[in-house]
Amino acid sequence: MDTAVILAGGRGLRLLPRGAGLPKPMLRVHNKPILEYIVSLLVGIGFRKAYLIVGYRKEVIRDYFKDGRDFGLGITYIENRYIDDKKKGGLADAVLLTEGLVEGPFMTILGDEIYWRTRHKEMVHCFESELSCETMIGIYTTDNLEDVKKNYAVKIDKEGRVKDLEEKPLTPWNNLVGCGTYIFGQSIFDYIRKTPFSSRTGRKEIADTLRIIVEEGNIVQAFPLGGCYININRPEDLQIAEEYFIREGEDG
Repeated sequence: MDTAVILAGGRGLRLLPRGAGLPKPMLRVHNKPILEYIVSLLVGIGFRKAYLIVGYRKEVIRDYFKDGRDFGLGITYIENRYIDDKKKGGLADAVLLTEGLVEGPFMTILGDEIYWRTRHKEMVHCFESELSCETMIGIYTTDNLEDVKKNYAVKIDKEGRVKDLEEKPLTPWNNLVGCGTYIFGQSIFDYIRKTPFSSRTGRKEIADTLRIIVEEGNIVQAFPLGGCYININRPEDLQIAEEYFIREGEDG
């Protein structure tokens, strides 16, 4: 596996007024854009090329990263022209834009999250050794059920296989959270096409795509990433991340 897909088209409206006029992944934490931490993470895993899905103020991202060579990652940009479309602006449709471009399995990661001391490299190794699995998702355990409500809930069996998922649940089943790291095989594109539009958001949600895979009797393996994970959704999330860097340093 040598290719990653980074979803980096968001505006970050819930973060206003901080970062007004910037794409959400370009908001800074400890003097670097959030997206730069994701790029560094992928390079550390061993990825050498990535498709970067951009949308709002895409030129800001292009001007900063250019072709990615200075960061150790060859970057190809894909514009998501549907980013503001009420139907086609979801994450699942963003992944679909890479069909025919990525070959074999690939990691997909959100460009507005921050990770420390996580087991992403081990996740890739686990996927490559799990011959019966075409889909793997990163999960972590939280002490705060509000984290589950902001992301998606995951129910797994004793072998770590996903039995059910729910996007932004009102009443979580447990304290397991699905975070924005996935490994997909080529079958994901057909499953995205099968995915109905969410009654909650009106868009195709990745959690719903994963549920269809499970319902059809196929394996979605959950992998505990460990470490520290922050989904940047609110101004206070930026502050939490900043304080962590000050306390622990960039290497976590």
